[in-house]
Amino acid sequence: MDRTPKTAIRGMLSYVIALLVLGILAGAVYTLYGHPADPSEQPAAESIPQKATAPQ
Repeated sequence: MDRTPKTAIRGMLSYVIALLVLGILAGAVYTLYGHPADPSEQPAAESIPQKATAPQ
């Protein structure tokens, strides 16, 4: 079987690194700007009814 050229290995490695960097950047952007467009909107966690505790 022929040996894989070093340029192909470097290309695949750079592709994987580029995907990782893009994923990290996308996660950072989502963390910073991933909030509701309307700040007065109630968060979803607050709209879920809480289970009443039974008296003991």
